Amino acid sequence: MHLALLGAGFAGGLVALDRVANAVVRPVPRLPDVTVPELGLRHEDLSIPSGDHSLRGWLLCPGHPGDRPVVLLAHGWGANYGTLLQLAEPLVAAGYPVLLFDVRGHGRNEPVPYVTVRHFRDDVAAVARFAQERLPHRGRVALGHSLGGAASILAAEMGAPIDGVVTVASPANVLEVTADYLRDKGLPGGLMVWLLRPFWWLRVGGTFRNLIPERKVVGLRQPLLLIHPENDRRVSVDHVRRLARASGVGARVIPDAGHTDVLSHPETLGRVLDFLESLQAPTP
Repeated sequence: MHLALLGAGFAGGLVALDRVANAVVRPVPRLPDVTVPELGLRHEDLSIPSGDHSLRGWLLCPGHPGDRPVVLLAHGWGANYGTLLQLAEPLVAAGYPVLLFDVRGHGRNEPVPYVTVRHFRDDVAAVARFAQERLPHRGRVALGHSLGGAASILAAEMGAPIDGVVTVASPANVLEVTADYLRDKGLPGGLMVWLLRPFWWLRVGGTFRNLIPERKVVGLRQPLLLIHPENDRRVSVDHVRRLARASGVGARVIPDAGHTDVLSHPETLGRVLDFLESLQAPTP
């Protein structure tokens, strides 16, 4: 009897932990405050296949793009494509085609039970393949904010058709940022991540060994630009310093900027445009 009660209690504890693990990685789709049609930009509404899912997206087309690469903009956790419109609009004005999209379970997409960094990576890779098929004569630069930047590193290193990567306010290790997020909620973040990690393994299809940007950026062969806001309270500036050490690429820290408003900072746009132009410069 005692063993039966003990077993039932243990099973109940596992079920409870699994539910908590799922709640942490289950986003609530949120529509953007401003949409592409409201900006009056020349655009096309897209449906992009990614495994068993279809991702809603927009292709923004400048009047005279020449041979400039298309910029794939990947948002962060719990956000949507609208977060990146503040970068998309000036990029289009500068002559760059831009492909905005919502990661599964986000934005205009249908709700899903959970979304992990692996799903972010897979969706960025799927968007890159779509862009390659749709615009075969253009290069592709993945620009990701927060978790979108981590996913861009992972997708490019995995072999997705990406010719350059830009990260903005992106983590070197997603589990560490998750622990920090839980601490901000008044919870024991480190302990919770340690307890919940096996349940997340079930959802990512393995361990997180191949999903840590700090490890994977070492093998990245594409040109890389690392941008981080000085006053980021969600992803500390230490993360970009670690990515910089691992990649050998210098970090660009934007002064007096926060996690999201860094996207509208003039220096961010300037750094991105300089990077894009450097990819088109002829090799001496």
